[in-house]
Amino acid sequence: MKYRLSVITGLAVACGLALGADPLKDKTERKNITVITAQGTADGSSEISREAVKECIVTLPTVEALEPDVISDSRYLKEVNGDPNKNEWTKVYVAKVTINYQVYKKDLLIVTTKSVEGKEPTMREVEKRLPQSKDFESNPANGDTYAGRSNRQYYFTKPEGAVADVKSRVKVWLKQQAPLLCADTK
Repeated sequence: MKYRLSVITGLAVACGLALGADPLKDKTERKNITVITAQGTADGSSEISREAVKECIVTLPTVEALEPDVISDSRYLKEVNGDPNKNEWTKVYVAKVTINYQVYKKDLLIVTTKSVEGKEPTMREVEKRLPQSKDFESNPANGDTYAGRSNRQYYFTKPEGAVADVKSRVKVWLKQQAPLLCADTK
């Protein structure tokens, strides 16, 4: 049995030499290889960004349509209108207005996903109407009565004065917001 194995091995070596192959030498191949250093992540996470496309005010009230809340309070005022002998209880007024309106917003949502294939980002427009409110209050510095000498404090002693003051403030704000009104109310 030992003899057969050595004969078979000898025949295999002889055949290999006859074919020109040397079983003891390594076969070497030369190829041109280009190495590119790159890094990629395929974690499946997404990034969401938002871009404002359009933002405008849907509607605004008129000054005439607003009815201010008038709040009265009694105060003890010293040296009323600069008179050192005039100290008295006086009813003072403050007027308040709250404007409620809607803002139309149109945003573009862009969702990009990290992947090996380089998937195209998903884009979607989102439209919404958001309720807003703005508070106004009459400024007592414009009042018709003051108390004190060096540290004067002004007050409205008539409700009409407080109402007129807050309406003038609202009128200015509405005029500033007029260019922001939507051209086409959706």
